[in-house]
Amino acid sequence: LTGGLAVPAVIAVAGVVGTAVGIGGGLAAALAGVTGLSAAVGVSFGALGAGLTGFKMKHRLGGVSEFEFDMVDCSPGLAVTIGVAGWLEGGDDSAWKVWDEPLCDFARDGGEAMALRWESEALQKLGGVLVNNIKNDIQTHAVTFAGTAIVGATFLALAAPRHLWSQAGWIDNSWQVPENRADKAGKLLADTLVQRVQGHRPVNLIGFGMGARVIMQCLTHLAEMGPQGQGIIETAVVMGTPFSASSDKWNKAASVVAHRLVNVYCRTDWVLGLAYRASKFDTQVAGLQEIKAAKNAEPLDKAVESIDVTGLVGGHWDYRTKLKTLVQLVGLDSGKIAATSSMLGKMSSAITGSVPPVPGLASVAEMVKKAKLPSL
Repeated sequence: LTGGLAVPAVIAVAGVVGTAVGIGGGLAAALAGVTGLSAAVGVSFGALGAGLTGFKMKHRLGGVSEFEFDMVDCSPGLAVTIGVAGWLEGGDDSAWKVWDEPLCDFARDGGEAMALRWESEALQKLGGVLVNNIKNDIQTHAVTFAGTAIVGATFLALAAPRHLWSQAGWIDNSWQVPENRADKAGKLLADTLVQRVQGHRPVNLIGFGMGARVIMQCLTHLAEMGPQGQGIIETAVVMGTPFSASSDKWNKAASVVAHRLVNVYCRTDWVLGLAYRASKFDTQVAGLQEIKAAKNAEPLDKAVESIDVTGLVGGHWDYRTKLKTLVQLVGLDSGKIAATSSMLGKMSSAITGSVPPVPGLASVAEMVKKAKLPSL
């Protein structure tokens, strides 16, 4: 069975599965209707709660010191949803806290929801920089300059890059360490899923920031495994992703996704634009733009979607703050989209107004020189 296994198809064979494990056809059908198939096919697809939550990394992988799964929700259902956080805020924050509300909601089909706990210390340092330093400093400076808490988006778009430029050292320290470990964690996640620790059940992946990079690296490694990596992932949603927007790379990742591969992006994410381009020297950033097929390249895989949330997300830090809303908008349901790209696009235009998208590094430097702003 593949990761894109249709629920109606499973319902149709529920009686067969029930008979195989000693459950009558009528009872199996009733269980399928009431519990979303979890009781009827649990034996066939893998016992609930007994797989990923009991998994612990046996060997460190090139510097990845933490890689475990925490149960967030155990609702009836067939799919397994794994949330991957991009950063943590404060010492008492955790992967479980990040995903508790967003994944315990009506935005999913049901089934188990888990949080991947990975490299918490590095993610806390990154979160400290994003929230305590960059976000607070920019907002405080903007309020002081404007004399009001209501600051125009255009002003913030100009104030943000100048402040980031003056603190470029954080890219080397707080950004590149989790970025490198995200690549390794992505490979480890792929290796874990291939082992079918979760049973033979479709898997949904969702993440933001560095967590989104973990997912893209996971999909890439699954694709490189050939047939072994197929039939595992149903839907993957990545938000504010520090990953290339190359259509070839996205087609490769989409080749192991049975249903949807969603790129959620913000055109004014200055933090992502500066940090990713400085660390990877790549001008095409997935978290800043729609994924499009390049000229003379293969057509974009039909599983790939791009959703512009510029009007909803004010900065890279907002992906965590508005995570529950974003999950509801994008949707993790099989075959259902809570809000279409066109709807979100109209909302973004209405809220954002004339805020310019993040330009290249050369343009940023030129803008900073020309901007008439008080010293930071």
